[in-house]
Amino acid sequence: MADKFTSLADMIVPEVFANYVMNLSTKTNRLIQSGILTNDPSLGGQLLAPGDFVNMPFINDIADADDPQPWTDTNDIEVEGLTSGKQLAFKFRQAKAFGYTDISSLVSGAPVQQVIAQRFAPYWNFQDQKILNHILKGVFSNTDIATAKSFTDTDTFGPKGFLAAIGRLGDLQDSTFNKIAVNSATYAEMKAQQMIETVQPANAVTPINTYNGMTIVVDDDLPITDDGVSTSYVFGNGSVGYSVASPSDAVETERQARTQGGRTNVINRRVVTTHVLGTSVAKSFVPAGQTVTYAELEKGDTWASIVDPRNIKIVQYNAKLDKEFIPAKPAQKEPTVGK
Repeated sequence: MADKFTSLADMIVPEVFANYVMNLSTKTNRLIQSGILTNDPSLGGQLLAPGDFVNMPFINDIADADDPQPWTDTNDIEVEGLTSGKQLAFKFRQAKAFGYTDISSLVSGAPVQQVIAQRFAPYWNFQDQKILNHILKGVFSNTDIATAKSFTDTDTFGPKGFLAAIGRLGDLQDSTFNKIAVNSATYAEMKAQQMIETVQPANAVTPINTYNGMTIVVDDDLPITDDGVSTSYVFGNGSVGYSVASPSDAVETERQARTQGGRTNVINRRVVTTHVLGTSVAKSFVPAGQTVTYAELEKGDTWASIVDPRNIKIVQYNAKLDKEFIPAKPAQKEPTVGK
């Protein structure tokens, strides 16, 4: 006879559940697994500290210093100092609660608590994806960054435009980029143009689709306009820093015995940072509320370029797809009143 035990689906223990969600999020987050998000412990160490931002100080490379002076015995050797700066990254303080009533569980027989326990990690993964896409939209709405790191194809989508976009990194273009993020419409056009090569890594079950040696990541949250202009991003290794932390009250279960005949709520809190390295929150930015919103992330004046743009290891590529690949939108139906 099998042993009986209390599982996570039967009782959510806050400490256990918080670790479970964080570990599962890291293991299943495809942005992390693809290498686009780089889990950075140095960022995580600041997440639960006071303040609204993660501070990332840096020292500028001496390669950009003045030319050497002639070595003589008539002039002293001049000493040049090092310069430094810091990047500011947002701390996203986020909370989400899911609840269920006793009656809903009793009547439906659905394992509601089990679903909540199993789906919280995928929910946060989706939010990580949304945060990155909002940040990318904002970063490339900044005129200085877009001028240096964005390419809009005046012709239709194709390999020439992709290579022109990658060329925005100058002499580092062949040693930096390794991931391409496209939406499914763009991916379909790449297949039609025979731009994709499928490779089978040793000891891997799933083949990997690549273009010019760069792994392709398909994400339908990447925008495409009604007239078919699609946005894609090309990433280098370590281009986006990421970390997440659970505060001491990360998970709570709340029992409301009288509300709706009896309701149980599961609340999850986290602090996370996602940051395009080489950029910074603009010094002039002030959030409207206690923490930055997704809408504020999309504004170009939220961000600033503070280093040589070549050190921003992301390039944006905008191009018009052939009409066959532009996804059709369903017709909007008039709402039915009174039903």
